[in-house]
Amino acid sequence: MRRDHPLLILGNFVNELMVTRPVHHHADALIAVSPRKIWLTQPGDVLVTPRPVPHALRDYACGLLGFPPEDVLLLDAPTPDLETLTTAVSRDGLVDRLRIELGERPGARLQAFAQDRPALSLAAELGVPVEGYGPDGVPDSATDAVYRMNTKPGFRDVAQECGIRVAYGFTCGTEEDLADGLRKVLAEHGGAVVKPTRGSNGYGVAFWDTEDLPELDRRLAEYVAGLAEQPVGWVVEERLDLARVVTVEMEVDDAGPRVLHVGEMRTPNGSFTGQITPLVASSAAVGELTEGGLALGRYLHRAGYRGPFDIDGGITADDTLYATESNVRKTGCTYLDLLVRRLLGEDGAARAVWLADSRQGTADLDFVAGLERIRRAGLAFEPGAQRGVVLTADTLAVDGKWRYLILGTSHNEVDAMEAALAGSLGLG
Repeated sequence: MRRDHPLLILGNFVNELMVTRPVHHHADALIAVSPRKIWLTQPGDVLVTPRPVPHALRDYACGLLGFPPEDVLLLDAPTPDLETLTTAVSRDGLVDRLRIELGERPGARLQAFAQDRPALSLAAELGVPVEGYGPDGVPDSATDAVYRMNTKPGFRDVAQECGIRVAYGFTCGTEEDLADGLRKVLAEHGGAVVKPTRGSNGYGVAFWDTEDLPELDRRLAEYVAGLAEQPVGWVVEERLDLARVVTVEMEVDDAGPRVLHVGEMRTPNGSFTGQITPLVASSAAVGELTEGGLALGRYLHRAGYRGPFDIDGGITADDTLYATESNVRKTGCTYLDLLVRRLLGEDGAARAVWLADSRQGTADLDFVAGLERIRRAGLAFEPGAQRGVVLTADTLAVDGKWRYLILGTSHNEVDAMEAALAGSLGLG
């Protein structure tokens, strides 16, 4: 899995693709996990994040990956006002530093969490190519497709062009359209979901049913006011009764799209916390999901896009798949996919069952103490092994959560290790 070129890895978790105007209750959680990008590094790389990588996490990750921590240059550019990371890099005077560092790393390329225009502009300013693209750079058609596909209306339109099933619904450009569309969906289907045009990680998603109709105008006014920072525009869709929530992680390179993995997401209370790969129980809908991913990947390939993306969806009780959104950027599982391959090798990764999640745990433990506990319990993954627990990020001071990856050879095995981990760390 070793690259033959160094990277400038840009952890631009605050960007123009996920939410049009960043807000703290969306962005702060993303900034908190940004140090996890240490798992993407190799010797000679430069990593820039909006939050410093904790030393304990750095030493632990580099130890598992097999190189000294000092072989990677770590820089941070805080974004307290939620400006893009590229703006913070310029504000903090890091552009000249990066130019010098990259000049000492022949063949260096920029790899961004999100390929938004500020990130592409930074690459041009530094004189380095964007990973995955040739000497002509990123074509405008690719950037246009990235911005379009990271909106809910854009995804719906392209999905239908590609023959991918989506829920019944409408794109609403005004508050009046939203009220009319919501009434129509509720009248015909009894339940509805409203999503802002550009939003990720569940931002701005609201659920409605027919009991809301008598107070619909008031409730809609409150909902719209809660998104006052964002430009107008929504999608309203039929609310589906989903038995399972699934995702396919994809990558597009010069040869076209390829499937990295299919996973089943954990969504307690409707909020994503993690996933397990492969699915616990097989489903005929998985084939449709991967075909949809390949179809969307071919669309992106024709547009000139190179990089990762996913399609998220749900499977109903009668095994019908509905696609719900696409994230054309790195995702919460992009780095996990690469990490599994680095730790186990391609053959081992192909046979592995892995589970990732984040849960509240014992309050009086720090990262080092927690790591020592799982080592004493015989749960910690060690280099050369095929099973074990990896602590993927340290956000304890921010949200009190333990974030982990469990590698094993069967679903029963990873379930047993998770139960043991819960006992060791007091996971709720």
